[in-house]
Amino acid sequence: MAHLEVKPRNGAPWWLWLLLSLIALGLVLYFINRYNSDARLDKPTPDTSINTTAPQRDTL
Repeated sequence: MAHLEVKPRNGAPWWLWLLLSLIALGLVLYFINRYNSDARLDKPTPDTSINTTAPQRDTL
C-alpha cells in the first residue's frame, strides 16, 4: 500500500485577509472623515426662517 504524506495548509484563506483589510480601510476612512467634517462650524448660522405665529400686520 502507498504511503501518502499530507501537509496541513498554512495561513488563512485569501478572502479572510481581503475582508479584514476592507474593514480596516473602512475604519480608517470613518475616523478621517469624522474629524474633517464641515458639521463642526465655529460660527453659528443665522436663523432665516419666517415666524408664522406672529401677526404679519397691525391688528389694532
